[in-house]
Amino acid sequence: MNPKKIVVLGFGRSGTTWIADIISKILGQLILFEPIHPSVTDLAAKFSYSTVNGNELSESLKSFYADILSKQHRRKWLMRNHVPDRLEKISESFLDILWEECSIVGFKEIRANFLIEWFMKELNARIVFIMRHPGATVSSIKGRSNFWEFGWPETYNMFLKRTIYHDHYKDHQIANCLDVVERAETYAEQCAVMWAITHAIALPELNRLGLPVFFYEEFYDLPFESSRELMRYLGYGDVNIHPSYLFTPSMTTLMTIHGIKIMEEERARQGIAFFEEKLSKKELDDIMKIVTTFGITCYDLNGLVKPQDTEDGLVYPCTRVSPVEQNGAR
Repeated sequence: MNPKKIVVLGFGRSGTTWIADIISKILGQLILFEPIHPSVTDLAAKFSYSTVNGNELSESLKSFYADILSKQHRRKWLMRNHVPDRLEKISESFLDILWEECSIVGFKEIRANFLIEWFMKELNARIVFIMRHPGATVSSIKGRSNFWEFGWPETYNMFLKRTIYHDHYKDHQIANCLDVVERAETYAEQCAVMWAITHAIALPELNRLGLPVFFYEEFYDLPFESSRELMRYLGYGDVNIHPSYLFTPSMTTLMTIHGIKIMEEERARQGIAFFEEKLSKKELDDIMKIVTTFGITCYDLNGLVKPQDTEDGLVYPCTRVSPVEQNGAR
């Protein structure tokens, strides 16, 4: 059995829950649901969207995850995607059974995308990073009235303070796009800014560390092949995959069943059907303009533009190199 813990990362509404569910079912072990969340820890506001620099913060975070992975921390939220109904309807006795009988293989986070190297070094983690079309992502967020855990615009302001306005990123390529942030006024534009900054930071980091990106759209297009590729990357070789692992989430009440109907629609495969009815043409144009300004070139208006495959069969980030990066600045 692979001793490394699995950490699934990605921007919110990018498919992290779906992919974590696939891994969890195939391995027969639990991937816990978003430890850095107010429902789990009072330190959520301190850790969310942060980059760990100081030793004190690092030790605090390491201790927190150690308690999570050793089952010392047993908040309901962590089991959110492993129960057959909504959490408020699940009894404590049933959850106790899950904690006692099921083993933990890792966790998934949507607020820890700037801790990639930290997870590898401090938790000996295997990183799975998921990416989804920005139009589809923003469209999905717009459909979730309670998505931002700290409220809006509080979450947005916290995010900017810890990324583009933080000293840690003053020499990063994102610093060249401050004017884009200042011009973002609508909800869709600001969500796009968060998406763009997240990937402008994470993708070069993944590339530097030799880590792949897994695309949401690829799992729709070729679910079995993509899932086997993912499991091989995690060190589990070829695996047998039951269709329910791919198309039916554990928590079916979330209404996120990934069915054949959507797969058979070519426009859905390309990502278009996920946002064409929820975003105006202007909103989509504004989103793509922001994304390309930040140098993210994996997607266009029609969907996924697949980057060049590498010799090892994994897909690596597709970003434009800015003058700041060429000068070696971080």
